Amino acid sequence: MKVDMEDIRYTLFSEAPLVGEVTIKSIRPCVVAENMVRVLMQFDKEIGQVIPSLVTKYPPGKVNYLEKKNVLTLSIHQRLVTLYPSGKVSMNKTVDKEEAIHVIKDVAGVINETYLEIQGGTSASHDKIREKLSKLGPLAIYDCLPKTNCQLCGEVTCMAFALKLLSGDVELPLCTELFEPWNTSKVQCLEEVLGLEMMQSMGWKP
Repeated sequence: MKVDMEDIRYTLFSEAPLVGEVTIKSIRPCVVAENMVRVLMQFDKEIGQVIPSLVTKYPPGKVNYLEKKNVLTLSIHQRLVTLYPSGKVSMNKTVDKEEAIHVIKDVAGVINETYLEIQGGTSASHDKIREKLSKLGPLAIYDCLPKTNCQLCGEVTCMAFALKLLSGDVELPLCTELFEPWNTSKVQCLEEVLGLEMMQSMGWKP
């Protein structure tokens, strides 16, 4: 059953290059999580030009991008957040509207940062992003790891680490071997395979 309510507008940022406000349009029971809700929201600006570049801002296992529709679904904060070119947003597994605003403010911050990168010409092109994603897989990452199976990251093997890295369950800096000077070539390999933006989405700080 839909919760009867008036649209509620929230200011996320007093000054923003693109997204500054969001409006909650409706709140419905979440069909996949008991005692939680699904929230439909609308940004104050269209975000279609930013969506393709957002793909590299999160670990690959956390994103599902429908290129033909330019729709991006993020698996973040233990829920699914779907972003549409019009600025429409769908969010499930949410406790209440306050939690929804907390989560969407984080997403809006990433959207604004990405918009500035696009305007400044520092964001990767859509074709380059598509090319990297088409080649990305656990073996490609594994080939860039030290392959020592040292287990310092908490995983039994480097391959297991590569798999969890793709799914977003571990962060890249847990592979402490990468910080050793003799593994500089491995870091360069990761930069080639992933790109710096995706590495940063995995916790890497250049």
